[in-house]
Parts: sequence; structure tokens; C-alpha cells
Amino acid sequence: LNLTSSISWVSLQSCLFGPKIKDLGLHTIKIAILYPLSSILCPPPPLTMSLPESSRCLVTGASDPTSIGYACAQALLQAGAGKVTIMGRDKENVDSAVTNLKANSEGKTINGVVGDLKEPESMADVVREAVDIMGGLDVLVISGGNGGSEYLGLDAKDPAAYRMMNDVAVLSPLFMTEAAAPELAKCPDGGTVVMVSSAAVQVPWPDTAPFNYAKAAQNNMIETLAFKYRTGNIRVNGVLPACIHTGKLDIMAKKKNIDITTYADLRGDAHPMGRNGTPQDVANSVLFLASPASGFTTGELLKVDGGLHLSNWFNKPRMLAEFVGQP
Repeated sequence: LNLTSSISWVSLQSCLFGPKIKDLGLHTIKIAILYPLSSILCPPPPLTMSLPESSRCLVTGASDPTSIGYACAQALLQAGAGKVTIMGRDKENVDSAVTNLKANSEGKTINGVVGDLKEPESMADVVREAVDIMGGLDVLVISGGNGGSEYLGLDAKDPAAYRMMNDVAVLSPLFMTEAAAPELAKCPDGGTVVMVSSAAVQVPWPDTAPFNYAKAAQNNMIETLAFKYRTGNIRVNGVLPACIHTGKLDIMAKKKNIDITTYADLRGDAHPMGRNGTPQDVANSVLFLASPASGFTTGELLKVDGGLHLSNWFNKPRMLAEFVGQP
């Protein structure tokens, strides 16, 4: 029994039927013998992860059909959102993704804008363009990486790698959120921002420092923005995926000259659940945080990591030998 959602109908039935038998402090509730009738008189509201058809959503990093961002756009459309605009770096890829999304979303309005998270000074313009297209904004989902293959190839000794990842994971999401805030605040049910961060902040490997440091800063930014907008009708949350089998994982395998299946199994074995996540796994969590179902949730960093945080990468010796290349 959920007390918060049930106080009204329990109180109603108690006034009608029951003797006072217990004082809960904040609420005096009379418990009736005819308790089941209360659920008929005043049933609790259903829990749903659907979105109003009026929802207008902007999703970044969504031009690759294998990506988390694309899966998020699909999830928002399937949940009922009537208007979705996706952002990607390459216009041709954006246009192709829009066409694919439209093919499975009859009656929806789907558009694309070009933008690059490596260019934070352009993010306000991206938001304004999306707002002009959709007539407003209710949901902002910030996903996407550096255009490479996650953190592989970042030089931990090169200051440029840290600056670039800070642009991608911190400054661009910050400037997008700030630019979107006036529109998000107008949403009748409250505007929502969901950022796709990473569980990599829990992995203190020097070789991946530029990626990990930036994601740790992003997590703090999510909490800071959530507090900033706590009374501004805007919720800000994040998801922390572990290894997700997107097309980028395949690129990483090829760069390391490892068979994709072998590499995926290696990464999957690091998770207590014994597998890698899928873009849909992440999109489901993003949808929850974007929907009214999480209406009392802000500043949350939701782990979507197959239980990785419960372990210390229990196959770490194998990972060190085969993934990082250290003894």
C-alpha cells in the first residue's frame, strides 16, 4: 500500500465507515472493515511511463541508428510524444535517421537539426532552432560522445583531449540546458532534462582519464542544475550506463584488432549480470526520468550498469591484460 497515494481514499472510507483506531502523526486515519470498498470509491492513479501527445522533445546524438540517442528518440515517440527533433553532426546522417524514425511513427512530427557537442558556443542556437521547429520544448535528452569510439584514442597526456571532452560532456550540456530552461519551465507538467553520463567515473584507469574526468564533472553538473531549477518547474536527472553494445563498441574492437564477438564477451563479462547493456536498456531508463512517472525525482544519477557498481570489475585481471594491454 502506497500511503501517499492512498491517504485520500483511506480517509474517505474511514469517515464513512470506520472507528478511529490509529494515529499516524501527520494524518489521522480511520480504518474501516469495508477497506476494499475504498479502492473502488477513490482508486489510486495508475503508474505510467507514457508522455502526453503534446510533448515536444529534443534528443542529441541521435543520428546513428545503433546509438543510445536514437533509441531514446524511438522510446519517446513510442511513449506518446507527438514531436521529436534529433540532433547530429552530419546532415546526411540526421536526414537518414529522421526518415527511419518517421517510417515507424505514423502521425508524429519528426525533424532534425545539425549540431556538434564539441562546439559548446553553438548549443544555444541548436536549442532555438528546435524550439522554432516544434513551437516549444518539454523534454531535453542530451546523449552523444566525441565522434570517435568512446574514450579509445584519447591521449591522457594531451591537454586537448581533456578540453574536448569537457566541451562534449560539460559545457555543451550546460549551455543547452540553460538555453532550454525558459521553454522547459512553461511545460504544464514540468520540463525535464535527462543527460546520458557514464559509469566510467567508477573506473580509475589512467588511460581513460579525459573521458572519466569529464563524466565525473558532468555528474556534479547534473546535481547542481537540479538544485538550481528545483523550484523552477524543471527536473534534471542523469543515467549512468556501463558498457552498452552500440556501433561504437564494434569500432573499438576493430581498432584493437579483436573479433567483435570476442571483445563484446570480454566487456560483458565485467558486469555481474554477465552481459553488455543495449541502447534500449538505457532508453527505458531515460524514458522513466523524462516521464511523469518520475515526477518527484530530480538530481538522480540512475545506474544502468548491469550491477557493475556492486563489483570491482571482478574480471579485472583479464580486462587489464586484454583491454588496456597492461600485465
